[in-house]
This record gives sequence, structure tokens and C-alpha cells, in this order.
Amino acid sequence: MKIWKNGDATGITPPNHFGGLNVLDIVPFAGSNFSVQVSKAPKGGGGELHHHESWSQVFYVLEGALTFDTGKERFTLTKGQSVLFEPFDPHYTVNEQDEHCTSLVITVKQ
Repeated sequence: MKIWKNGDATGITPPNHFGGLNVLDIVPFAGSNFSVQVSKAPKGGGGELHHHESWSQVFYVLEGALTFDTGKERFTLTKGQSVLFEPFDPHYTVNEQDEHCTSLVITVKQ
């Protein structure tokens, strides 16, 4: 068992992310094959179109709304909704709402 108590820590804006998006590792990879992050996006915050070659990611919206674009489809998720991106699935994210968005991001290495 491992316990992490860093929920009040300051996160970072990862490379290729913009607009004040802040990501905090609440369960870091640290020798495992998964991580859990809290992602906070103010209006206009998000991540550029990209994909991961060996990661699957689930985005679960805790507060607000987050818009996703895959290059073929564009959709917005609201509180309580989620999406799974498999390896090589392109995705772009942006908060187009006036209120901030908080999402839980679970990443699993394949």
C-alpha cells in the first residue's frame, strides 16, 4: 500500500499545454504503470493536439466542462462524464466555458 497526501501541492503546466492549465500528480508513475492527475483548466486553458504511443488516458470531469477535439470529432464533457483515449488516439483539450474545469486524468502505460 502507498499513500499520497500531496493534494494541496502546486502542479505544473506541462509542455504543449497552454492558458494556465495546471496538472498535479496525485499518484505519480514512480515505478508503476499508471498515474492519476488532477487537471485544472481556467477559461482558455488546455492542451495542444497530440497522441500517446503507449498510454491510454481517461479524463473524468469533476467540475465545469471540457471540450475535446480529435481532428475528426469535437465534443464537450460536463461534470460526471468521461472519455477514454487509447494509444495513438489524437486529442486536443480546451476549456471554453467561463467557469474553471477540474478533471481527473488516469493514465495507464500499455
